[in-house]
Amino acid sequence: MKNSTTKPTTAAVGITIQVTLPALLRVDAKENGSTIRQIAVPPWRGKAAVEEFTEGRMRGYTITPSDGSATVLLLTNSAQPTPEHTHVLRMRDAQISSSGASVLDLADAKWIKHPESLPPLTVLADYEAQTSAALASWADAFRYKRENTALKIDGLRPPQIGAIYAVQAHWTINVDPATVVLPTGVGKTETMLSVLVAERCQRLLVVVPTDALRTQISEKFLLLGLLKTPAFHVVLEQARYPIVGVLNRRPADAGQVDSFFRKCNVIVTTMPLASQCAPEVMQRMAELCPFLFIDEAHHVAAPTWKAFKDAFAKNRIIQFTATPFRNDDEPIGGKRIFTFSLRHAQEQGYFKQIHFRPVTEFDPAQKDMAIAEAAVEQLRADAALGHILMARVANIKRAAEVFHCYEKYTEFKPVQIHTGITSKPQREETRRKLLSGESRIVVCVDMLGEGFDLPELKIAAFHDIRKTLAVTLQLVGRFTRTKPHLGNATLIANIADLEVKDELKRLYQHDSD
Repeated sequence: MKNSTTKPTTAAVGITIQVTLPALLRVDAKENGSTIRQIAVPPWRGKAAVEEFTEGRMRGYTITPSDGSATVLLLTNSAQPTPEHTHVLRMRDAQISSSGASVLDLADAKWIKHPESLPPLTVLADYEAQTSAALASWADAFRYKRENTALKIDGLRPPQIGAIYAVQAHWTINVDPATVVLPTGVGKTETMLSVLVAERCQRLLVVVPTDALRTQISEKFLLLGLLKTPAFHVVLEQARYPIVGVLNRRPADAGQVDSFFRKCNVIVTTMPLASQCAPEVMQRMAELCPFLFIDEAHHVAAPTWKAFKDAFAKNRIIQFTATPFRNDDEPIGGKRIFTFSLRHAQEQGYFKQIHFRPVTEFDPAQKDMAIAEAAVEQLRADAALGHILMARVANIKRAAEVFHCYEKYTEFKPVQIHTGITSKPQREETRRKLLSGESRIVVCVDMLGEGFDLPELKIAAFHDIRKTLAVTLQLVGRFTRTKPHLGNATLIANIADLEVKDELKRLYQHDSD
């Protein structure tokens, strides 16, 4: 109840601005260094009126969304909310100015009160009840809604629908491992999410090659990507979000597998972690997960990884990849049940054309500077389009060498990102700068080829091109994906370098598309 001697006061800040509210988690737990989460209410973004708020000890702001949803109280101190406040966030020392403010990002604020909050789950039976509830809610909750760009209707793209039907047809008659080939940028992750819900997969294990991709794809599964958004409405409102476990450490024994996996609808981990587990741990994972999705499946060549895959031989395995060739250029195996080629992707408008800007420099000592100068010249020419330049190199040593060619262009705040940067805060800060557009030049080894969703990457400078066909195809897909008003991609390489000619020759030998 309000204190009768204290009258609430609000002083209008006088602003209606773009606001981001954080998601509300129904499940939020940690176990042996890994995380288990489920979203109850997704994050919200939109226009909202913001006013200062003071009542007793409470200090903060009221946020009233323009869509008519409940007013949120943002507390900026340690005071406790009174009973009449139903939606309360806390973010200490938040300051909102009445002038010059256009965006209020509360993604890092914490919900301390919400009608859909649950007390923390404490026993396995409670988790299993929640996973069962999520699975049951997916019944008849999936719509095969097709995108229509002419009518501005969002939905699944034809290749996504084709891949979903192909998986369902395959599972109707057998459970042999199968492969789906979708070029980067066509919507591979949303296809996985669609199969999860449409087929009501009971406990799915998703294996990816890198830490970065594990983080990105787990976030997609938490929110079901675009499928539940009002614009898409491919998954109906009745469907709950899955409980997603992110496995960061190897389970020591089968008991730890039981404890973690049985609490989740979806578990996401990396190939290196999965392939290094003890045989009895692999076996228990296979027993608990009837479904296995392998993302970026061209990484499956290692013998240790094959042992893990063999443990799931009786399970339903779908390999998703942008290229049917492994990193050693051998076929990735598994019956290829659906292939959507780069040619089809370009014909149907998912990819734009690439402008190739050649550099001719025969002096090896000067080739990096020549490529950098041409790339930065292109970046300046594309300034109005907001393009970002990626300089690709072969290894960490080369990254340091090439970075020296770009660091003088301080107006673009060059950064480098690779596995040699061991500080997680530094890696996250670099990613933030790129995603926000603060940095417009990045030197990397392979880390931006997969698991990095940044459509503004439109200029690729190949300082070292010789790697594998798979990586080349990944990069082609990454830089040619479409987004309104971004324009076409530019690839820059030194054609005096024999490796460039060899790589192009290998591409044409495999597939003229």
